[in-house]
Amino acid sequence: MATFAGEKKRVVVLGGGFGGAFAAQELLKRGRDDVEVVLIDRNNFLTFYPLLVEAGVGAIEPRHVVVPLRKFVKGDSFLMAEVTDVDLQDKTVTYQVVGAEEKRRLGYDQLVLGLGSVTKIPPIPGLKEYGFEMKSLTDAIEHRDRGIRLLELANTLTDPVERKKLLTFVVVGGGYTGVELAGEYQAFLREAAKEYPNIEEAEIRMLLLEFGPTIIATMPEKLRNWAHQTLEARGVEVRTSDTISEVRPDGCVLRDGTFVPTLTVYWTAGITPSPLLKEIEGLPLNEKGYIDCDRDLQVKGFSDVWAIGDAATVFTADGKPYAATAQNASRQGPLVAHNLLARMRGGETRPFNFQPLGAFAAIGHRQAAAEVKGMSFTGFFGWFLFRGAYLTKMPTLAMKARLSMDWLLELIFRSPVVQMGVHRREGIHPAQPVGGTAGTTANRDKEERVSAR
Repeated sequence: MATFAGEKKRVVVLGGGFGGAFAAQELLKRGRDDVEVVLIDRNNFLTFYPLLVEAGVGAIEPRHVVVPLRKFVKGDSFLMAEVTDVDLQDKTVTYQVVGAEEKRRLGYDQLVLGLGSVTKIPPIPGLKEYGFEMKSLTDAIEHRDRGIRLLELANTLTDPVERKKLLTFVVVGGGYTGVELAGEYQAFLREAAKEYPNIEEAEIRMLLLEFGPTIIATMPEKLRNWAHQTLEARGVEVRTSDTISEVRPDGCVLRDGTFVPTLTVYWTAGITPSPLLKEIEGLPLNEKGYIDCDRDLQVKGFSDVWAIGDAATVFTADGKPYAATAQNASRQGPLVAHNLLARMRGGETRPFNFQPLGAFAAIGHRQAAAEVKGMSFTGFFGWFLFRGAYLTKMPTLAMKARLSMDWLLELIFRSPVVQMGVHRREGIHPAQPVGGTAGTTANRDKEERVSAR
């Protein structure tokens, strides 16, 4: 292990997601005299994932849904690097600064794992090759650009079979991301179709598939039903107890054998822990690959390793696992800072106890389902609460002002139907973890400037 200057203990935080960023910020605030904090992430920004779809459809300026990690930590406390190895016995982290060739090692006294999750890709034929995911700002913008490219092409064609294939979009997964993606993108594409003289709005077909019996299953039944009925009333085809069995270059096959001609299949059904976790020798993982933690967020069997966010399994007082949400991660960050410092200073740790403040599902057309402190809201007021909740999470007044201005302008003016120049090759590629992108060296930039298929 490396030797440290002075008497300060070094705390290394891996992953700059909601958990890691707030943990590092709190550590610097509480432990400035006796703790050296190093935050490592392969990106230098925190993405507000609940706002990705809005950024993709043009309701928000894309750079306004990301926050510089240096807003949370100052000076040399941040490293923009990829983690390639963690040695729990030697207490070292091996990393590679983005753009550099050599690998470096960094010793630690305490380690916080906030490595997040990646898209869970089941062995469905063709899914990796021809499917698309929704895990980054690049994904959100690329989906917008892709939709516009397909509209441009369809506008020049007369063959009804080809037009149907171009203008059909399939979203697999009826959770929050899938519902918002289907609702917001259908609204955007149908509005954009008004710019094309040879395309009727009704030609835009959006199909939402959910394997379970209901969409957004964690919401109250009243809100689930409202979202389902509202989406269908707008023309989104919602199919529950259904999924895909194959993805082909020219379409996808549903579980009953029905073939749907399409060039666009979005996969939003589930997450899995960062692949780096399996490479860390001695790290206790459960059967699904998540880190086993005590209720105070300490990794089982280690007094110097902690875990937060999507990668951690943390249980409530009655033994139920907490969901992998930004709300939970953002509360775990400050708590792990408190507990880590308490352990170092001989104090008492506290268990993670948090009752989610609410849940939101935006479905386009300035409509959303919202649950806030046990109360249910729908329609425009639900959408207003949805936006207000995330506005308060922006860390600076300037960022709050920019986001507010985006939303105000979007209420008054239509979003221009223009591409933003993000193109990539087909297929789902190794994803950077959600909630922390310290990642592995497999998580390279996914963009390639080629034309859509």
